[in-house]
Amino acid sequence: MNNNDLSFKRKERKYIILEHTFDEIVEEIKAHLPIYQFEGKPGLLNMETIYLDTEDFLLFKEYLDRRRFRFKIRLRRYGYDGIFNPEYLVEMKVSHDSISTKKRFVLPAEHLDAFIKNEDLRAVIKEANNGLIGAQKTYRIIHALIKINQFVPVLQTSYNRIAFQKNSKRVRITVDNGITHKSLLGKPKTETLDAIVLESKIMGKSPKWHKKMVNQLSLLRQQRFSKFATGINSIYFPGRGKYNFYNDDDMSNPEIPQKIKDSFELLKTALKLEDKSLYGE
Repeated sequence: MNNNDLSFKRKERKYIILEHTFDEIVEEIKAHLPIYQFEGKPGLLNMETIYLDTEDFLLFKEYLDRRRFRFKIRLRRYGYDGIFNPEYLVEMKVSHDSISTKKRFVLPAEHLDAFIKNEDLRAVIKEANNGLIGAQKTYRIIHALIKINQFVPVLQTSYNRIAFQKNSKRVRITVDNGITHKSLLGKPKTETLDAIVLESKIMGKSPKWHKKMVNQLSLLRQQRFSKFATGINSIYFPGRGKYNFYNDDDMSNPEIPQKIKDSFELLKTALKLEDKSLYGE
């Protein structure tokens, strides 16, 4: 992993696919982009993600309320044939004014429990991320956010992914299927989605072939789609429906919680975000 893998700024578009098979999708995209080789291994990648939130689902409710500013913290690991790497990528994803910023650092799997308990792992992170600029700063920010919000693991999501990307990294497309959610709070529960999800991540202007591909595959553009939200909905609030990404009287929180205000102040300084209203004005 190099320094460029730790930070991203790009516009994202998400689509649901209903009319084509996974193989048909792969063949269409291969005509425009090569299959991305993760750690030198091309093809289908196993993904497992642990999402953090408060015990009363503060970040989930903020997502539903469509704030101008949102963030989430997740721990992701990769594998092939069900065998996962001995490390997690801890990711902080911040959305502000429709721009997504992602910061990462490497966490050895044997320190997962200590990280969840928010123990001081500065020495571990320094050694595991030797030479990766910004990793220790990202760890300090996430460590502070966990303390401010008292985050705990709430959801584990697993799925299979194939990615497409040229060396320039200007356009990246991922296709996910077999999306399965598992509860990490309360009683054990598992739910699997029946949708294939395609995500385009583009820096700058979209290439002409991208629009043609959208038409060719009958992609259904989603104004809002989130694996995190579908997981929380299907596991903890099944009455809402898996794909309901909008608030209601029970979920709505018109007043910005103090924890979110404190988190924004921290991230505004650390990431140099524009000082605009959290209300989206």
